[in-house]
Amino acid sequence: MHRKYQNGQCLICHKELNQETSLFHLLYPRSLCLDCLNKFEVVSQNIQLLGYSTYILYKYNDFFRKTLYQYKALDDYALKNIFFENFPELKKVYKNDMIVIIPSSQKDNARRGFCPNEEIVKTISKNVFTGLYKNKEYKQTKQKDRSLVHKYLSIQHGSLLTNKDILIFDDVMTSSHTLQAAIKLVEKYHPKRIRVLVLACPHIENFID
Repeated sequence: MHRKYQNGQCLICHKELNQETSLFHLLYPRSLCLDCLNKFEVVSQNIQLLGYSTYILYKYNDFFRKTLYQYKALDDYALKNIFFENFPELKKVYKNDMIVIIPSSQKDNARRGFCPNEEIVKTISKNVFTGLYKNKEYKQTKQKDRSLVHKYLSIQHGSLLTNKDILIFDDVMTSSHTLQAAIKLVEKYHPKRIRVLVLACPHIENFID
């Protein structure tokens, strides 16, 4: 069940937003107070994944983990708005891209009533492709060999990706096996360009040359 918030309150700590001012928040609407916003550890790091530009926004710190858990596991739908709040420019950067989202468990989506990744990216673009899906229930965190994820990921209506600028999106990258599997599926439909966007990574240093 979605939680209700009072207008003008931080979505995480419920502090009154009108008590603080900054140039950034005068220019852009905000849903978090400065204290909570600053707890997101911005890294803004570009790496290469299978030869494709991959942009990582945050370090997967304890605050990010707890916030993502509140959003996904506790069904706090309103938090979908907060993850790009430090990056308002992304609406322009990806305005022409078709965004391919890494899917969640269909069982989990049915329970919570929404698809977390889809709702996050809809805050910057409505051009979302939901044709990637898990052909079986699969929890990567419970697997000893995460490289097998490609067996559980499939695609439908892939022809919609042909000759398009594609952005593949995931919330957290750990081993990168899921994103690599998604890239290989998307490649089969000959898009014009592929880029990758990741909200957070727990060990970015492992992916930097």
